Amino acid sequence: MAILKMLDPRASLNTEDRPLVPGLDTLEARVIGIIDNGQANSTPMFQELAKLLQEKYRPAEVLFKTKPTHMQAAPKAIMEEFISRCDAVITGLGA
Repeated sequence: MAILKMLDPRASLNTEDRPLVPGLDTLEARVIGIIDNGQANSTPMFQELAKLLQEKYRPAEVLFKTKPTHMQAAPKAIMEEFISRCDAVITGLGA
């Protein structure tokens, strides 16, 4: 008989060791960054997300960049620009 083992993917986090950054009270008049990794379907998904953010939350700007490859971290230039300009950043991939 086979055994089925269920795993819980949630990680526990000790907030005393790594305190959480407080969330933004609003996205209005903020600069929101989106880093697209270029995976299949991620670009149209993130473009739609940028459009929805602009329509609903009226940020000052949505800064949208696509990484050259999903196989590596974002280039230093993208990271430096986002660090210096963005109030919040969304990153991920589409499937």
